[in-house]
Amino acid sequence: MAETVIELDLSVPWQPPEPPEPRRRLQGRWVAVATALTVTLGLLVSAGPRSGAGLLYTIEQQVLRAQTAGGRLFFARYQGTDPGPMIEAHDLIDGELLWHRSAEAQQQLVTAGDDVVLLMSEDRTGAGDSSALVVLDAATGQELWKRSHVTFTGTTGDVVVVEDVPDERRVEVVWPDSESDVNRAFAQPERRFLGLSARTGGQIWAVTVPQGSDVNVSYSNTYQSRLDRFDVLGRDGRLTRWDARTGRVRATHQLAWSGVSAMFDAGWHDETGRAADRVVVYPEGSPASQVYELPTGRLLFHWPGAQGSGLFRCAVDLFCSGDSGGMDAYDSTTGQHRWHLDEQTHALGMAGRRLITGSRFDPSDPGPVALVDSRTGTVFKQLTGWHVLTTGRRPLLWRLVDMRTAMLGELDPATGVVAVFARAENWFGNPECSVDGEALACIVVGGLSVWRLPSRH
Repeated sequence: MAETVIELDLSVPWQPPEPPEPRRRLQGRWVAVATALTVTLGLLVSAGPRSGAGLLYTIEQQVLRAQTAGGRLFFARYQGTDPGPMIEAHDLIDGELLWHRSAEAQQQLVTAGDDVVLLMSEDRTGAGDSSALVVLDAATGQELWKRSHVTFTGTTGDVVVVEDVPDERRVEVVWPDSESDVNRAFAQPERRFLGLSARTGGQIWAVTVPQGSDVNVSYSNTYQSRLDRFDVLGRDGRLTRWDARTGRVRATHQLAWSGVSAMFDAGWHDETGRAADRVVVYPEGSPASQVYELPTGRLLFHWPGAQGSGLFRCAVDLFCSGDSGGMDAYDSTTGQHRWHLDEQTHALGMAGRRLITGSRFDPSDPGPVALVDSRTGTVFKQLTGWHVLTTGRRPLLWRLVDMRTAMLGELDPATGVVAVFARAENWFGNPECSVDGEALACIVVGGLSVWRLPSRH
């Protein structure tokens, strides 16, 4: 089927500045000393707010991490005078600076919500590891509380979930042999998870996971670390499902299995929002995995692949697995092979019975996009040249126009039509994006741009 693209009004043309020199993408910790910058806070917004869909403004400083929440834009950027980053909050639509504050050299912006902003610091340069969580008021930037010796797990509603790390100690992580064809488990010591009030830091609940048990955390929004629940699988095959907001047990299930779990996965949702009714267990020392029905605990089928095989729930009644040779779908009850795709290698999102798929086995460069009918494996629409920005309720895509310009569009999975709503200048690589309501924010090579999304009819 021929590709359909709708061009919307792109508003007044914007003259971009000269493209920046390519910079190595920064990950993990902050750089201790940043390059001095000549642009002041008052010059951050280089393009005024626009009406209608399209570019609202850009922020050209070296932005490290950005998130949108509650009508605000939060991001961290380098400072020219201090070793740590600057944390800033802006009005999402007009770009007005609401507050800013300096952060310590090791602090990172980990997530933001309507009411709070979370910063996390980790230091592994000494004899032991140390960590601290700092929580700010999203409206003012004032520090609400802090807690040391914890690692951040996620948030759910007005609760922040952390894992208690009582001692500052060196944690040596030994990764399994990448060439191993069997499942290998990490050490499984006793662990303690805490649910803390987002506003006060007061403890709401505590759950201790026994030694030898495996933990699987489920996120409803992985980008903003929004937790749904966490599951604990004991060596006796008992799976306990905890509510991440209350710390109460939601359900328990006895699997027809016992032993040491190298990994297990029970964190999917289908398009109805229902919790997963399947669990995949990767037993220690085994070259394969096992799929169980969660309500009954019975074994459904064996999967001939270790924990690196990429088995995941891709539709209501399907598991998928992809590698450089393509993508295959299997019945989630019997394991029977349903279909195979040669060019598509992984699913990027799900919209009803349609899968949004990519054609390269590389998350940082997902390749061209296609819409696939999950029932038959038929490619409904090949979207040549398009790449995924975000999936979920509003699938957003981008496509290069030339070496420095891209088109931004919204995909209608039902028809395969891409409605273009903006042109993005200074587009030099894969972006990091966040969507909140009516606006999209993306970082490309340290520059941040914000666009208003088109109205939905």
